[in-house]
Amino acid sequence: MLLPAQKPPKPSVAVCLAAFNGLHYLQPQVDSILEQSGVDITLYVSVDHSTDGTEDWFRNLQARDARIVLLPFGESFGGAARNFFRLLREVDFAPFEYVAFADQDDIWLPGKLKRAVDCLLERGADGYSSDIVAF
Repeated sequence: MLLPAQKPPKPSVAVCLAAFNGLHYLQPQVDSILEQSGVDITLYVSVDHSTDGTEDWFRNLQARDARIVLLPFGESFGGAARNFFRLLREVDFAPFEYVAFADQDDIWLPGKLKRAVDCLLERGADGYSSDIVAF
């Protein structure tokens, strides 16, 4: 019996997003992250105490998309650094090959993460930082 050719698994990437009153930016940003090609994404989100509905927006999205994991609200962080540190402390990265970080107003170009993974593999590097396009 011949088995169909199996595709190699896609690299798994945990994307960490620290958010605060970012509702205006979230839809295009999250779409650009979840639409990345060539990788399997899980998006972990930590929301600092927001007043614009950011946490509710992510809670609704999480109910519709299993790739979204919203950490429970627990404290006010007062800045992105402490919010990102919370993600580093509380997310179990063991199942993932790679970890990426997203500011709450980033929009990622298609294939951004696949290019990053390819660069890491080609160069045997432990870290990667992409260019920024500001407009």
